[in-house]
Amino acid sequence: MKKSFSVTACAVGAAVVTLSLLPISPATSATLDLSSAVLTGGASLIAGGSRIKFDPNTAGEMATLAFASVTGQQVSISVTGQNDSSASFFDFLIDKGNGTFVSLANNINFGSGFNTITLPSFIDLGTTDLLRIVNGGTGNSGGQITGVDAGGAVSSAPLPPAIALFVSGLGGMFLLARRRKAEGNRRDLVNST
Repeated sequence: MKKSFSVTACAVGAAVVTLSLLPISPATSATLDLSSAVLTGGASLIAGGSRIKFDPNTAGEMATLAFASVTGQQVSISVTGQNDSSASFFDFLIDKGNGTFVSLANNINFGSGFNTITLPSFIDLGTTDLLRIVNGGTGNSGGQITGVDAGGAVSSAPLPPAIALFVSGLGGMFLLARRRKAEGNRRDLVNST
C-alpha cells in the first residue's frame, strides 16, 4: 500500500510559502493640493497656487488643509517651507476627526531657503483630517509653505518579514516531517511483505 501527501498538507504548505513571499504594503502617501487650503487673515496663494504665503508681521494668519485618512492608521506629515527671520515661526494643529484642533508642533522655524521637516506622528481617529498652519511670531517676513505630504504607516501588510520567514520555515518542517513519516511507512510496508 502506497501512501502520499494529503491535499490539505500540500495546500497549507503552499499557502504558507505564498504568504511569506507577499511584500509588505508601502506606506500610503498623499501630497496635498495647497490651492485647496482655506486661507484666513491675509494668507494668500502665490506661484500659480503652488505656495501659501503669509503676510509679513501679521501673526494669526491661517491655512487649513483637509486630507483623507484611515481610522486607526498612523499618520506622519512632512511640510516644506521657509522663514526669513529667526523671530518667524509656524504652529501646526491637527483635527484628527473629532472636531477639535490640538497642537501637533509649535514654534517651527524652517530657516532661510526651503527646508522640509516631519511633524510628530499620530494615530487617526476619523476618516478625514484637517491640518491647520498658523503664522506666528513678530518677525515673519513673508513665510511660505511650498509642500505638505501626509503619509500613513503600513496600510495592509500581511505579516512582517521575520514572522513570514518563521511561518514559512515551520510549514517547510511540517512538510518534511510528513514526507519522512510517509517514507518510513513505505519501508515498513515493504519489509513486512
